[in-house]
Amino acid sequence: MQEQGTCHNTGIHHAGLYAKDPTASAEFYRDLLGMQIVGGSEADHPLGASAFLSSRPGEESHEIALFAEPKYRHVAFKVSSLAELRSFHARVLARKVPIKLSFNHGASFAFYFDDPDGNMIEVYWPTGAHGVRQPYLEPLDLTESDAVLLQRVSQATA
Repeated sequence: MQEQGTCHNTGIHHAGLYAKDPTASAEFYRDLLGMQIVGGSEADHPLGASAFLSSRPGEESHEIALFAEPKYRHVAFKVSSLAELRSFHARVLARKVPIKLSFNHGASFAFYFDDPDGNMIEVYWPTGAHGVRQPYLEPLDLTESDAVLLQRVSQATA
């Protein structure tokens, strides 16, 4: 039974996996599972080489992210509103869990932290912006107002 007033997520919505060669692995997922390659980066990107795939690009910006850098492996939980994202963020901070990363990905606002075993967790809210090729990284400050944050989304899609 859930406690009254707890934060709610809508479930796991994508996974970030390690891949020695993200491009080759993306082709595997494309060719075998019919996923679409919807983004990626070269080795000189701040995240290193990556590939992003979705089976439903109109609904999810990506469902699998492949990273040559193992430190970016993660499991992502989606929330249904910006208020819910802020609530989770406050809850993590209240438990004194360090926030590792916070990004405006254009298609989503997200923050990242580790569980007790060192597994990285992402909590994100989809902004509704479509067509923002991943990886898109802009620092995110969840203390800014909703209006300022949402303006940043429109800048990412411009």
